[in-house]
Amino acid sequence: MVSRREERSGTPGAGGVPLSEEEYAQMIQQQQAAYAKPRAAKPAGAATTVARDEKQRQVTVKRAGGGKTWEDPSLLEWDPSHFRLFVGNLSPEVTDDMLETAFGRFGSMSKVKAVMDPKTGKNKGYGFVAFSDPEDYFRAFKEVNGKYIGNHPVQLKKANTEIKPTSVNKKKNKRHHPYKR
Repeated sequence: MVSRREERSGTPGAGGVPLSEEEYAQMIQQQQAAYAKPRAAKPAGAATTVARDEKQRQVTVKRAGGGKTWEDPSLLEWDPSHFRLFVGNLSPEVTDDMLETAFGRFGSMSKVKAVMDPKTGKNKGYGFVAFSDPEDYFRAFKEVNGKYIGNHPVQLKKANTEIKPTSVNKKKNKRHHPYKR
C-alpha cells in the first residue's frame, strides 16, 4: 500500500512503509552529508590524519535547555528551510500515521513526528509537522488548531528550534584531570 505522502515524494519508507536498517542508515547519512560543510583541501602528507579524524568526527546538533547541553542528531532529519509546527496536547494513542492523516490534506506537508516514550510505547503528548509551503503552514495552523486528533483538542504553536549542524569530535573515554596539563 502506497501512502499519499510517498506518492507525492516518491521517497521509500514514507508513510509507514518499513525500511531495512541499511536503507535507514544510508538515508540518515545522506541527510547528514547534505548539511555538513565542505572541508578545505589538506596537504598530501595529512591524508592519514584526516582519515583517522573522520572516523571520530560526527555531525550533530547541539541543544541547550534547563541548564544542560546535549547533542541531538535526530534534528538533522528535518529540512531547516521548511516551516514546522509544534503539535501539543496529543492524547497517548496518537501516532505518526494519525498526524499524517490529520495534516495530509495540506499538499506541502513533508514530515510528521509524534515523539514517543520508549518505556511505554505511547507518545509524550506532543509532536511536530513540517511544511515546505508557508501558505499550507498558515492554513494548517488556522484549520487544525483546537480540533481533535485522537481524544484531545490539539494546540499548535510555531516550532522554534533552529537547526545548526556542527561537527563533534568523539573521544574515547579520556578523562582530563583538572590539575594536569
